[in-house]
Amino acid sequence: MPEFCVTGGTGFIASYLVKALLEKGHTVRTTVRNPGDVEKVGFLTELSGAKERLKILKADLLVEGSFDEAVRGVDGVFHMASPVLIPYDENVQVSCPLSPTVSIFVFISGASLQENKEGK
Repeated sequence: MPEFCVTGGTGFIASYLVKALLEKGHTVRTTVRNPGDVEKVGFLTELSGAKERLKILKADLLVEGSFDEAVRGVDGVFHMASPVLIPYDENVQVSCPLSPTVSIFVFISGASLQENKEGK
């Protein structure tokens, strides 16, 4: 069964993706800024299958290399961490080629939809 990384796991859309992947039986690694903050990440550990197949890792868009461990060995990456208005999303993109197993990279951002109110 493929293993996936979901960046920004505490986000609204990302947390639903983590839940859906776990329900399908996948192993999931998700990244957050502070995995020790039970108030923010506790709900993820309560998801069905989380105890067996969810790993919550610390990663920061502002720190190059902080996504290396999260993407190493996974089959695919769903990049959902925000914000997209800063030039640091490339830190995730730089980590992916370092893992030869990553065959899919999906960049999803609801935040960018909220920023543009002119329909562009």
